[in-house]
Amino acid sequence: MKLNLGIDAKPHMVKINAQLTCKVLELEQLLKEFKDVFEWTYKDLKGIPPKLAHHIIELETIVPLAH
Repeated sequence: MKLNLGIDAKPHMVKINAQLTCKVLELEQLLKEFKDVFEWTYKDLKGIPPKLAHHIIELETIVPLAH
């Protein structure tokens, strides 16, 4: 399930598990109340080196890809 914690002009989408047993409206209110604690872009991650924020998978070029 997707929730927009922003506004239509500047959406901030989050995904939550649709099988949660809590009340979705209460969860949405809680997330909106504390939306300022989320980082929405890499630029928002101030003080964290990009090397730590990016995930890179190095592949061996001699190993064939499985089908």
